[in-house]
Amino acid sequence: MTTRKRLSLLIFLLAVLTAASAKAELVIGQPWVREAPPGARVMAGYMNISNAGTAAAKVIAVSSSGFAKTELHRTVVEDGVARMEPVGQLEIAAGASVSLEPGGLHLMLIEPEQALRDGDRVTLVIHRADGMCMTVEAPVQREALAGEAPAQHHHHHH
Repeated sequence: MTTRKRLSLLIFLLAVLTAASAKAELVIGQPWVREAPPGARVMAGYMNISNAGTAAAKVIAVSSSGFAKTELHRTVVEDGVARMEPVGQLEIAAGASVSLEPGGLHLMLIEPEQALRDGDRVTLVIHRADGMCMTVEAPVQREALAGEAPAQHHHHHH
């Protein structure tokens, strides 16, 4: 093997190893679902998603078997009127975090199979663009817990 071929092979192997070592590592903090009034057909879910990895991550969907449909939404205020718009995916850079919180990004949990009350739990499956999935248990609560770490739910709106 010539020196040029060896060098090309070495560069190729280094590129493959570097790509393989760069990975997204999502960490979910403070997941919770807001208790809805009796008869409500929609609930909201919140959490903090941090990427502790060395590569960007994309969350393409969140699902839950206890609901007909689950969507990522963003609250937008225009001319003093708040409305929700769907968000296709969440991109989370390496070392960054995205907060799903009241008044901002959040989950819409549509048509629950059963009424859920404070203390119940909801299983959420977070789907990533790379095919990986994470399962998270989120408690149903009337409000966010007092004393939550500010980084978990900063700019909290009621």
